[in-house]
Amino acid sequence: MEWLMVAIGGGVGAALRYGVQQVISKTLLASYWATIIVNLLGSFFLGAASQAAIEQWNVFSFLTIGVLGAFTTFSTFSFDFVKLIDDKQWLKAVIYSVANLIGGLTLFWIGWLL
Repeated sequence: MEWLMVAIGGGVGAALRYGVQQVISKTLLASYWATIIVNLLGSFFLGAASQAAIEQWNVFSFLTIGVLGAFTTFSTFSFDFVKLIDDKQWLKAVIYSVANLIGGLTLFWIGWLL
């Protein structure tokens, strides 16, 4: 049953991620903005969901591993960072990495505290 919960949650998270990517990429033109947004939102909600659902493993698996695991993306963060470096956009690369790492950790903690 747990595998099914993770799989369904993963499908939901991937679809949400794709939707955000499409909307943000069309409005802000740079795909890395979508990555920052999903990673920051996902970190906040992961903190909140972890604290709220930690006692109920099926809910925890569905929300954290499934939905939020598929919604957020470290691999795209890595790709975007390397692309910015490759394009010699050093300042954007630094801001992008700090926004993802420090912002993600901070928002996770805020979600956890709520």
